[in-house]
Amino acid sequence: MPSVGVYLHVPFCERVCPYCDFPVVAARRLAAEVEARYVAALLGELALRRPQFAGSELASLYFGGGTPALLRPASIARLVEAVTASFPAAQGLEVTLEANPSTLECARLGEFRAAGVSRLSLGIQSFDDGVLKRLGRAHRADAGRAALRAARAAGFANLSLDLIFAAPGQDLAALERDLAETAAFAPEHVSSYALTLEAGTPFAKAASRGRLALPDDDLAAAMMESVAERLEAAGLLGYELSSFARTGFEAVHNARYWQRLPVLGLGQGAWSTDPPGPGAPFGVRRANQRALPAYLEGVESGGGAEAECEVLAPQVARGEAAFLALRTRRGLAAAAFAREFGASPRSFWRSAIDELCARGLLRESDAGDLALTAPGRLLADSVFEHFV
Repeated sequence: MPSVGVYLHVPFCERVCPYCDFPVVAARRLAAEVEARYVAALLGELALRRPQFAGSELASLYFGGGTPALLRPASIARLVEAVTASFPAAQGLEVTLEANPSTLECARLGEFRAAGVSRLSLGIQSFDDGVLKRLGRAHRADAGRAALRAARAAGFANLSLDLIFAAPGQDLAALERDLAETAAFAPEHVSSYALTLEAGTPFAKAASRGRLALPDDDLAAAMMESVAERLEAAGLLGYELSSFARTGFEAVHNARYWQRLPVLGLGQGAWSTDPPGPGAPFGVRRANQRALPAYLEGVESGGGAEAECEVLAPQVARGEAAFLALRTRRGLAAAAFAREFGASPRSFWRSAIDELCARGLLRESDAGDLALTAPGRLLADSVFEHFV
């Protein structure tokens, strides 16, 4: 049976972080009528889009944002029920909810678990008040610690924690303190990202004016190495460039993106990947309206919320198959690639593969499988440029 992962985007945030480029809406207090209208829109969009994934088994369900934990538990339960009624669910379905360390969200954790959430992803980012303040986060370190304890008290046995490194004013010692405290809380999963300056964000504008002090490239690379070393020593294996997990706790939903498996994205600004079909042998990528009024009006009118649609061309699909697989520890399997695209990776990128292997950034097996080396992981973006 084909499978689908469902992503529901909830755009509301107590505060919009200065590095954030996601489609979000500032809402210190989420009014009941605003929540009800948005939940109704998600349900309406699900009804409109479900036929394109007919016959698929539900492999994962992910509430992202924004801050989906600002929704009332009853709303989360209603959405879980609607999605699982639309597709037969896999055994032990992974249902992830993103949350931040706020008093409101922590008070709801038990009810979220009762609503069907099995995996919690907490936006901790740092245990250093100075780093959190410079990142523009709404919480402080003690709130993060309290949220982690509350998650365990609520019965969550699958807990993921987000960390940011290479933040303004952060040094290696501060990051290593964060990693030590992370290990002490013993989460099942950690997502650790280097701070990225997205065009148009307040951070990007400040950096262009010389008003944002960020670690240099050498320090950022040392931080990335420290993240991998410290987390793996704590039993969290790096299975993707930014993802570390205990055995059996790898993120099922996130893996769908790296494996290019179908995802039905619902909500403001959400992206979908439709399965291959006639006229689209490599699938179709769709993006929803990024502005909340346009999203709501599109769904409520019955016409849908689609803003972009791209039938994936062979060249685009090949490039994405390469660099997304190379993000993972397993790398790119030559035989599977050849079955899909008719020839091995070397047939398309011979000179690039030879160059990257000679530079020690890529490793090629006798079977033609490709994987990043340790130096290659530090320079992953420059490696990927050879395949797209």
